[in-house]
Amino acid sequence: MLKTDKKLERDIVRELTAVCEAAKLTCSGFEWLTHTVDYAKFPESLRVTLVFNETVNEKTMLAEFKALISQVQFALEPIVDGELPAAQIEARREHSIN
Repeated sequence: MLKTDKKLERDIVRELTAVCEAAKLTCSGFEWLTHTVDYAKFPESLRVTLVFNETVNEKTMLAEFKALISQVQFALEPIVDGELPAAQIEARREHSIN
């Protein structure tokens, strides 16, 4: 990993951590988020996944997801030098194993 890639990764993690911590306090059913990226194809390869628990209903999850898209885009805007396309942000449910 190049030095510039390491800096980008640190910046992405810092911003997404801030979004995650705020969302855990304000968004129903939100659990955590993660990202993947291929720095050779950055920012087109950046993908952010927002994870919700299985107890939140579909309507609430979609409303919270919609609100979080703009928060993720705002947080990453200076890093990706523009707005991350909403298509690169996804939501999924985490299913617990009981």
